[in-house]
Amino acid sequence: MKEEEECGARAIMSKLGEPVQLRRGKRFHKLIQREWLKTAKDGYPRPERFIKKISGNYGRVDILVEQLGKEMVSVVEVKATDWERIKPQNLQRNLRRQIKQVWKYVDSQLDVYGFRVCPGIIFPKLPKDPKRLNIIEAAFNSGGIQVIWHNEFVKNLKARMAQKA
Repeated sequence: MKEEEECGARAIMSKLGEPVQLRRGKRFHKLIQREWLKTAKDGYPRPERFIKKISGNYGRVDILVEQLGKEMVSVVEVKATDWERIKPQNLQRNLRRQIKQVWKYVDSQLDVYGFRVCPGIIFPKLPKDPKRLNIIEAAFNSGGIQVIWHNEFVKNLKARMAQKA
């Protein structure tokens, strides 16, 4: 049994000694950060920005967009979460955890620096199940966090939003 567990664990590890999912997540982070640096029209995107949290500890925001206006910033978390693979019983727990993480960074910008904050989170792809998609977007939206699906074109987003209205 122990040999089988070790073989299974090795099967999901990369050559670098990192789990495949972690490597995938790092690649997605770098892709999004490069895209933001190339295409940002407003503000100044700062990837991997260290900020002081309310606790006094420091945290790292995936993308902090500074100078969006007078004392306004955007906090953007990049997550490689594959929502299709998360079991239904774990969905709400994962949503709460990610919302809480984003708000730790938002609170620091509000309380420590006095900025107005626009929070967002980027995922690689839309879930195929419309019910699951609605649950995810509703959770983040009720937390005041804009959800962006990297694989969704603007025209598709507009069509989807028009259907909801």
